[in-house]
Amino acid sequence: MKGVLMKTSHVGSFPLEYTMENVRRVALDLREIGLDVPPYPQLRNFVDIYMEPLVKRNLVSAKNGEYHITTWPTNVDFFFEGNIVEAEFFSDYAKTLGFKWLRAPVTGPFTLSSKIYLREGGGLEATGLTDVVFVKSMAKYVNSVLKYMEKLGYNYLFIDEPILGVLVGSRRLLFNWSEKDVEAVLETVFTNIGGLHGIHVCGRISRKLFNILAESPSLQILNFEFHDSPENIDVIDPEKLSSTNKLLAPGVASSKNPLVEDLNEVKRLLQTLIEKTKGRVDLVSADCGFGGLATKSGSPLEAYEIALKKLVVIKKAVLEIENPP
Repeated sequence: MKGVLMKTSHVGSFPLEYTMENVRRVALDLREIGLDVPPYPQLRNFVDIYMEPLVKRNLVSAKNGEYHITTWPTNVDFFFEGNIVEAEFFSDYAKTLGFKWLRAPVTGPFTLSSKIYLREGGGLEATGLTDVVFVKSMAKYVNSVLKYMEKLGYNYLFIDEPILGVLVGSRRLLFNWSEKDVEAVLETVFTNIGGLHGIHVCGRISRKLFNILAESPSLQILNFEFHDSPENIDVIDPEKLSSTNKLLAPGVASSKNPLVEDLNEVKRLLQTLIEKTKGRVDLVSADCGFGGLATKSGSPLEAYEIALKKLVVIKKAVLEIENPP
């Protein structure tokens, strides 16, 4: 495998209490591990972080853990205002630690829209995900968040879109969405954004979703999970990755199971993906963020230590594949 140069990264979240001291702690631990492209540590809910500015402006309201539309005038664009304290702190601190690359994990417009209820009733049918115009409006908001992150010094700009695995099935798209509409949203999100653009979708993905994302000129990096969803390997089309100049950022360790993976197991999975993609692999990580990682004891600290051990295994796997004996 000589000649393969891969960086290591992380999707975003950790199972620690939200404090600036813990943000500092994560930064130091990631430097110790040698993670190449660290994200700012998401120690708050990945939806709440980006919904909070909308609540403050009375565009949406928070009720019993749910978000509901309040005043969202049509034909008016809303842009990010305020600041994300942990993102700013981490950006400044990480630079003093010598990190060259920083990853901004920003929750995308599809997933944010799926968390906002436009009308009474339950389920996705009552949310903004059913309204293409609403999602496109949310895309402009996410674009402004990415511009803010870029100004802070983040050079890997990622959107996290777990809901896309639901919206785009193997045969059709839900709620009368078209592939063209999905691309229009992605184009809006990344308009006039520098750096490298990526998308993270956890869980199982359909071949249709892979094709849509691989064919998007707005993206350079596709981040999927392969440890807990090995069937995703069959969805990857190496020719399409090559023809569209995309890189695969694979998740090769579980983000849910507290058992630390065996090094050889992770190496085998990573080597399979390198061979499958003909070397188009970068930003190797766990399947998803570690925010949901839990142990029997319920100790966040114990879960955090396990998360770090998983990242150590990933880093070792990359180094051993790049530098075989």
